[in-house]
Amino acid sequence: MSELVLVALVAVAQGQYVRSRVNDSSSTSPCLWWKEGTEIVYRQHQAGNMEIMDDREFTEVREAFDAWNTELGKCASLKLTEGARTTTTDVAYDSARSNENVVVFKTKRCTVAAPATAACWQRVDGCANEYQCWDHSLTAIAVTTTFFSPNTGQIFDGDIELNAAPNSNGSRFIFTVVDSPPCPAGTGRQDCVATDLQNTMTHEVGHLLGLAHSPSRSSTMSAEAVPGETSKRVLDADSKRFLCEVYPKNGYAVQCVLKKADSQLGVTARGCGVVGVPATVALVGLWGLTRRRRKGT
Repeated sequence: MSELVLVALVAVAQGQYVRSRVNDSSSTSPCLWWKEGTEIVYRQHQAGNMEIMDDREFTEVREAFDAWNTELGKCASLKLTEGARTTTTDVAYDSARSNENVVVFKTKRCTVAAPATAACWQRVDGCANEYQCWDHSLTAIAVTTTFFSPNTGQIFDGDIELNAAPNSNGSRFIFTVVDSPPCPAGTGRQDCVATDLQNTMTHEVGHLLGLAHSPSRSSTMSAEAVPGETSKRVLDADSKRFLCEVYPKNGYAVQCVLKKADSQLGVTARGCGVVGVPATVALVGLWGLTRRRRKGT
């Protein structure tokens, strides 16, 4: 049998939804997918976000997952389940041990938290896990990292980091949990909508499930956002269709290509942010996609 067999199973872009690939620049690269019937247990870090009162951040994150879970229950084989809150901030996967799909706010930049002489700077995974810090672009609102087989695209683990780290000038993203109104220009408070947490998280869960950015501006997976936006909380029709078509109930997860499995692990981090430097005021700009790829064992 050939070491490499490519079988076209489904187009990557069906209508307006776009599937993430192992290599997004290659049209023959496998799409990312979870095995059919998987119960994806996510765990929120117990610290939450200290700026948000009454633990409402935990509720908003849960509602973002629930938006997808409701649709999964109608036609798909996957299930999203909230586990107990966790103490780990690690973005990592080890096939030899139990792993957690973590949701965590990172409140420190790695360039501030880790000494310049720290040995972790020489490692492939950097200092983020050791110092519990943000090591992505400061203009990214959040980053979803998935761990997958680079040969088949099967996802084994996914972690979501939210950027609550101050920039060098002290500016940062203000995550809010209210429904309205949008924060006035020049302000960023908890009684108005700045960077809406549920809006952000609903988008990130889409990445966790295997979606890339959509060309449709009305999609939950659109790459664009405006200050005070909450529209991504509600799943669009194409994102719902992705769940039904890729993870059909009582069927197999639909792949793009079929390859022989190997023991290597691929990692991709997809983040969404704004153009320019984050500020304490309402943010103006576009969601940007930052991607980092590395392999481990």
